[in-house]
Amino acid sequence: MGGIGCILSYANNLHENMSINIYRDKIIKLLEKNHLLSISDIHKKISGVDYSTVYRNIEQLVVDEEIKKVVFDKGRIMYEVNNTQNNHDHFVCNSCGAVDELERPVFNLRLLKNHAVTDVLVRGFCRNCN
Repeated sequence: MGGIGCILSYANNLHENMSINIYRDKIIKLLEKNHLLSISDIHKKISGVDYSTVYRNIEQLVVDEEIKKVVFDKGRIMYEVNNTQNNHDHFVCNSCGAVDELERPVFNLRLLKNHAVTDVLVRGFCRNCN
């Protein structure tokens, strides 16, 4: 490809990279203010952006380890800022679905040789449902 096609391709890539940077910052700021948000929640809070743009930005932020994907179950995936100073896990109520933070245990979680535990999800019943 040469000439005008090359210029158009460059302009499209430049535009996409600029929008990725703008939305990356907005997504991170949202997640800093709100502990856990789904892609849909984030999309609703950022005006004038396509769902696919939000999705691509979130996936890239996960790859870059700036945010973490928290999978509660097959249909419930949320995201949070990857903050090494606030390393925590999550408790999910089996009845109402409420989510609370759990402080990372002080003991070392070594379940199997040659395996590294990255996060723990604890399920049970919250105070209101117990």
